Amino acid sequence: MPSAQRHFRAMGTDCHVLVDVPTGTPTVLASDLLDAAVQRVGLLEASWSRFLPDSDLSRLNASAGRGPVAVSGDLLLLVERMVTAWQESAGLFDPTVLTSVTALGYDEDFDLVQTRPATSAAAALPLAPAPGMAGVLVDSDRATVRLPAGVGIDPGAIGKGLAADLIVAEIMAAGASAVLVNLGGDVSFAGALSDGAPWCIGIQDERRPEGAQRLLTLLEFDPVDERAAVATSTILKRRWAQGRRHHVIDPRTGTMADGDLVQVTVVADEAWWAEAAATAALLMPADAALHWLRERGLTAYLLTADRELATEMTTTSEGVPA
Repeated sequence: MPSAQRHFRAMGTDCHVLVDVPTGTPTVLASDLLDAAVQRVGLLEASWSRFLPDSDLSRLNASAGRGPVAVSGDLLLLVERMVTAWQESAGLFDPTVLTSVTALGYDEDFDLVQTRPATSAAAALPLAPAPGMAGVLVDSDRATVRLPAGVGIDPGAIGKGLAADLIVAEIMAAGASAVLVNLGGDVSFAGALSDGAPWCIGIQDERRPEGAQRLLTLLEFDPVDERAAVATSTILKRRWAQGRRHHVIDPRTGTMADGDLVQVTVVADEAWWAEAAATAALLMPADAALHWLRERGLTAYLLTADRELATEMTTTSEGVPA
């Protein structure tokens, strides 16, 4: 089968890219497209990482309060998506929680954070609600972004979701018949596999210990002409300080989320919106989150410590915010 795939580390997480090309196409094309996809992951990380001092994002955060900053097209799109997700979630998805995230100890790549001794995680600084995206000004015509003083943005998982979406679209446009990009559980895919098999995406139950049977459900998708995506937000992973801290921040308080939901998985047309919707829902009471997701036509699986809830299954959502 003229396909190629690769597993690798990038963006502080495990990544998987699969590229398939039309039957009769030289296999080398699949390999070349795979190389291009992996290289693109690296380029987006170099632009969006808050851990690289010379990234576009770090430069933007350092310029908060100093007026408009010229940014790359990739970063401009990321901030536009952040603003949209913040608006559509009534502020529950909020990338301006950067101060809280760093104060709690997530101030460098997670591979390094989790190796620190628990004693290095001192008591958290007094935290405050996130400032929100209302004061963030995006000028698409001039390709500039202005952050208010004291505001820093954390791309978090929406960056991985958007990266997966961009790469799928670009590799499909370059001649692939099918592409799947999985960046730390944010999965975006499109096209039809050359062997005619459906796309099968497994959702893991993070409540269960490593080594146990953790498959919660297996989602099966027919070949998709456009794209589809699956993303999960959970407080059960990316924990440090002997599990006492996690990375999901409630912007209303600036502290770690501690509601009844522990995991939310969302199916949507695009991974950036699936991720934003999953994160917003994770901060709601379980029944309210289920209602909110149903109102938006999103397939979702929600877990509390002892319950499993789900919306109705559709192939993709009814769309993403414009």
